[in-house]
Amino acid sequence: MKQFIKISLLVLLVFSFSSCKKFLERPPEGQLNEEQALKTEADLQAFSNGIYTIISDGAFYGGRLQIMNELLGDHYRGEFFTGDYSEIYKRQNSIFGGTRDGFYSKGYEVIARANKVLSRLDLATTQKNLIEGEAKLFRGIATFELVRTFAQPWGYSADNSHLGIPLRTELDLTSKPRSTVAQVYAQVIADLTSADVLLPDVTANGKFYTATKWAAKAYLAKVYFQQNDFVNAYKYANEVIGSNKFTMDAGFANRFSLGLSTEGILTIADDANGFRPGGELRGAFRSDAGLPNFRFTDQYYAAATIRAADLRKAAWYSTTLQPGFNLLTKYNKNNFALPLVHLTEIKLIRAEAGAETGGANLAVAIGDINQIMTRAYGGTTFNLPLNAAASAVIAAARTERELELVGEGSRTQEIKRIGARNATNVDRRGSLWNCNGFILQFPKAEKDANTAFIMNVEGGCF
Repeated sequence: MKQFIKISLLVLLVFSFSSCKKFLERPPEGQLNEEQALKTEADLQAFSNGIYTIISDGAFYGGRLQIMNELLGDHYRGEFFTGDYSEIYKRQNSIFGGTRDGFYSKGYEVIARANKVLSRLDLATTQKNLIEGEAKLFRGIATFELVRTFAQPWGYSADNSHLGIPLRTELDLTSKPRSTVAQVYAQVIADLTSADVLLPDVTANGKFYTATKWAAKAYLAKVYFQQNDFVNAYKYANEVIGSNKFTMDAGFANRFSLGLSTEGILTIADDANGFRPGGELRGAFRSDAGLPNFRFTDQYYAAATIRAADLRKAAWYSTTLQPGFNLLTKYNKNNFALPLVHLTEIKLIRAEAGAETGGANLAVAIGDINQIMTRAYGGTTFNLPLNAAASAVIAAARTERELELVGEGSRTQEIKRIGARNATNVDRRGSLWNCNGFILQFPKAEKDANTAFIMNVEGGCF
């Protein structure tokens, strides 16, 4: 068996553990074998806690996921990208690329650790539901992000029988073929639904730095929204918002801050004496310490800042930090807590889903959009009328989503979701939503390990 297949699985055999009272106090990797390391519920919980660090590692949610999606999108100038970044930006979909390989490996490392936890639930007693719920939540999240990146979207084929990714629900070293997208999404939904039941309603620390049922519901809303299943997307988004556990930030400085945001539904805390998430995000986008490679096109910058009253212009953009370039300032901080999912995104999901489903949901959708627009424009000047048509609400929700989630890795998936919804191509670079280069190629090591493994079709989008 080739090294690549083993990398995410064998890592589970080399962790040491120390007693910890907080999830951030995670043990370093060491040399104890599994029998020595996993003996008690406390050992299992410590092992499970390590998933928080792995999923928010720079190679996954700590930057790589957002970076690759932003590269594939239509907001940035391409002439400043080199190496892997250039190849991804050009939507060439080839077998080369350590950036992509590292992301793929890290995603399956999350899944492997979750599977290991689930295989040793016999050790769990008083914390069994929490431990099982966290493992299923993170396995579902990682699987969802991998299938969105390495497979054509839900709706590409009528029955979603097109190939997805290898499904790993048990810890083993055998090579796995690709499951269909329908099968992968079914597993993701099963994991998140189970996590919703198992996870607690509240956190121990009050900041939602640990998993709760609201994180599972938020991701269910995201998954169903990606499927254009607006009934279920609305249902779960509405449950999260209706919990009243999360409130909109008053402005735009707190979403990525040291614990100031009230929007984080699942946030990875920054620990000054330990793990500090988001390093790769800062490395790619930060614009106050030098000129980053990510520089907005004039076309996108003009569209994003067309309204002089938009407070996001001053909060998230600069043309003066590095004169002559349109830059993002959202990540211009030394450190911040990293929200994996936040209230603004869920509000935007409920808004579009509410407009799609209509009836009483349409009025709720209008309220959601107007709340977001009132904050963005410092008043009600651009708010929708209370009798706005569903089509106007959908258009506004899509526009505000692009503006609110800039730099957060959302745009590419929206291009594909909207294309799958009604065959509309919204990419400013002119690609079809279902072109080969909008998804990444599997690492070559998959084919080396299993000659029967079916790779993605080679080719680009232009």
